[in-house]
Amino acid sequence: MTVSPENGSVKSVVHVVNRYPPALGGMEKVVQALARAQCKLGVDVTVLTSDHGKDELPLEDEPFPVIRLKSSTVAHTQIMPGLFPRLLGLDRNAVLHVHVAAALLPELVWVYSKLRKHRYVASVHLDVPPSTLVGRVLLTPYKNLLLKRVLRDASAILVATDDYQELISDKYGIPRERVFPIGYGTSHRIVDQPKVLGPAGGPRKILFVGRLAAQKNVPALLDALSLYVRKYNRDVRLTLVGDGELRGELRAQVQRLGLADIVTFAGTLHGEALETAYQESDVLALTSTQESFGLVFIEAMTKGVPIVSGDLPAIRNVVENGVNGMLAQQNPESVADAIHTVLADPARYEQMSRNNLAKARTYDWDVVAAKIMAESYASVAG
Repeated sequence: MTVSPENGSVKSVVHVVNRYPPALGGMEKVVQALARAQCKLGVDVTVLTSDHGKDELPLEDEPFPVIRLKSSTVAHTQIMPGLFPRLLGLDRNAVLHVHVAAALLPELVWVYSKLRKHRYVASVHLDVPPSTLVGRVLLTPYKNLLLKRVLRDASAILVATDDYQELISDKYGIPRERVFPIGYGTSHRIVDQPKVLGPAGGPRKILFVGRLAAQKNVPALLDALSLYVRKYNRDVRLTLVGDGELRGELRAQVQRLGLADIVTFAGTLHGEALETAYQESDVLALTSTQESFGLVFIEAMTKGVPIVSGDLPAIRNVVENGVNGMLAQQNPESVADAIHTVLADPARYEQMSRNNLAKARTYDWDVVAAKIMAESYASVAG
């Protein structure tokens, strides 16, 4: 292996992931940022991924190979017939890093590792519980029979927070010392000055960034916005940044709630356009049912934007209630009240903004990448 346990040096890394930018999503952005930071540190990086989502935005040039394998999608899972042959052709001296987000890909890496004695590191980006009867019938046995084995046989498991370290360790029976809680970073520019609320009569701008998918629970945010307007009689605007399979349903809900004049579907934003969206917003709001970290929180912090989020275990490691945002219960009234709490007091708002800028400076991808390689990659040596 090309890892030295003494100094954490790494020569070669192969990331295996279902989707990669320009495909949209938090995991996709994390893998891209990590791969770029590792390359910047002098590591020979390769990405094996599907061709799914490659047309969602213009392709970006990368300073390392991104091998996009032909795929088809079944039940939100990318099927890549060419993946296993590619794995068989890998240099066994490379660190193999698999990103766990859907079935099949982790199991293919596990089978390959058994055949070739090639140890691997696994990142768990989100452990989603079943939400339907079909999910309970299929997902629960899959996790108990297959995913548990994949994770137990990994040399190290990476998660984003301390809460997720505990969850993965307890749920899959993995020793705590083999699960490494190493947070994500951001490449967004950190502004110098905190945000302040504008004149009381002006509209307050709420921002959502993410896929328009079930996990993000945008319908709850729209219900909360409707309640906020009726309960507090405040002028407010909501911008939804992102795209996904629920766009049509959400547009219909906006019409049904009478919010068409204050809700904007901005579609996908990238680079400077996304940073500008954060900069021009007063609050970032997220009502997800599940999150393992929430990269958008860190992006918002770089612009000093206070946060309103559902009160989920992993999010508590990033958003401190009353310090850099507000954590709400999973109901529209609680979310509406949390938005009001953030926006009602200019002094508290400015302090939350200051706290977010200070916190943002602790999330640096160069530091995160070096820590991942020094701590978790050392476990695949030998």
